[in-house]
Amino acid sequence: MFSGPGESWEHIKEYLLLDYLSNSIFLMVSCSIFTLILGVIPAWIVSTYSFPFRKLLQWLLVLPLAFPNYLTAYAYAGFFDYSGIYEQILAKFFEVDHISHIDVMGIWGLACVMSFSLYPYVYLSARSFFINQSQRQMSAAKVLGAGRFKAFYSIALPLARPAVVGGLLLVVMEVLGDYGSAYYYGVSTYTTAIFRSWFSLEEPETAVYLSAQLCIFVLFLIVLERGFRGRKKYQFNSESTYRMIKSTSNAYRQIMFILIIMIPISLGFILPLIQMLYWASITFVDVWSTPFLTIVWSSFYLSMITALICIFISLFLIFAAKWSRSHVIERLSSLPVMGYAVPGVVIAVGIMIPTLTFDKWLINMAKDYFNYSIEFLINGTLIGLIFAYVVRFFAVAYHPIEASIQKTGIRFDQVAQMMGVQKWKRMLQINIPLNKLGLISGVMLVFVETMKELPLTLLLKPYGIMTLSVKAFEYASDERIAETALPALFIIMTGLIPIFLLNRMMNI
Repeated sequence: MFSGPGESWEHIKEYLLLDYLSNSIFLMVSCSIFTLILGVIPAWIVSTYSFPFRKLLQWLLVLPLAFPNYLTAYAYAGFFDYSGIYEQILAKFFEVDHISHIDVMGIWGLACVMSFSLYPYVYLSARSFFINQSQRQMSAAKVLGAGRFKAFYSIALPLARPAVVGGLLLVVMEVLGDYGSAYYYGVSTYTTAIFRSWFSLEEPETAVYLSAQLCIFVLFLIVLERGFRGRKKYQFNSESTYRMIKSTSNAYRQIMFILIIMIPISLGFILPLIQMLYWASITFVDVWSTPFLTIVWSSFYLSMITALICIFISLFLIFAAKWSRSHVIERLSSLPVMGYAVPGVVIAVGIMIPTLTFDKWLINMAKDYFNYSIEFLINGTLIGLIFAYVVRFFAVAYHPIEASIQKTGIRFDQVAQMMGVQKWKRMLQINIPLNKLGLISGVMLVFVETMKELPLTLLLKPYGIMTLSVKAFEYASDERIAETALPALFIIMTGLIPIFLLNRMMNI
């Protein structure tokens, strides 16, 4: 692997590879620390204390998920620019010049900005554990003289480790797969190196080697987490425990809790949204046009087709494993969900090379045996792009549908089977209607994830096809960053829909 055939591979290995690795690891570690702080503390507060606007705030804490990393990065770059809102406020109200300028265009700024948009992964995992945590452990700690804070870091936090680590693992996957933010901030990572090798150096072999290394690194992290967990089991028997009772705090603490929770909400959603709305107000006339509406339509139908295909495949695999009752088929049906753990750029490279080989073979076959010329069937076409989307986001549809089907149980199936109803009729007439919420959630989650996806789309999109994410990236690359606002707002608005559904499902 470390002696790739690309002409520039030796140069990359000797002078640049260590830089790619160190930057990627730094972003992983720093984002993990920042998201841990921004996610766990608010999760503990909203789960254990009662104060005004608690339900509203715990919903608002999830909103940064509507912002893709690269859009948050663009917003902060503009906000702290020399002509940005921050400088304008200082000059107008405090008469302060550029002495207090904040430069976010670096690796530290990138780590902070990515953490602001990724902390909800940790927050949701931690809150899901805390709200179902038993009151008995906390009561025992109180009897032994431990305060709430000591009980938090001595009992609740260690018990929540699997949930928190699971959220952190999602953060790390997003960091390693990010391209738009790192490219715009000028930080060299493995993902930016893959793109540079493919487009600038025109060396697919080098891009493949870098992709393989990144994929192995991701799998190593997953195995490391599983190994670190070992055989430890963390569970509560819901029938024999009492859920956490929220404590009523005094007025001073209530204000303090609200201010603490507003920090991640402001950094991850309110401030970037203000910047995007400001840009949209000054660029709307220039951006809004018929070609832009065509881009919106392209993004919509690509996302919807991908979502529907993922739903159909998920239903087929789930019921195939259910009806066959074979452990082998059950194991095989869960293999496609591993695609979500692999960065989008790695999937794109992994699909592009074999499909290119297949298309060339197909063209030669058509020419040799039928004397007929055909174009590429998969590579560089919508078929290849949608296929890559399905590989990337299949797990996003599979898990909510599987969880919903498991929750409904088998009693209705058993009754219908006793009445002689065939399997496919049971699925269409009983299972699908009973699991409508899981199906709708799967469709919306895949739809939004597809619309936000950038690296995979950049590599595989056909010529002449444009999406909102790619258009926003092109505007930023051309230093027309203010014009990214309108595509960004469309992506953000669609991202708010599954967040609303997610909170409804979590009984907020």
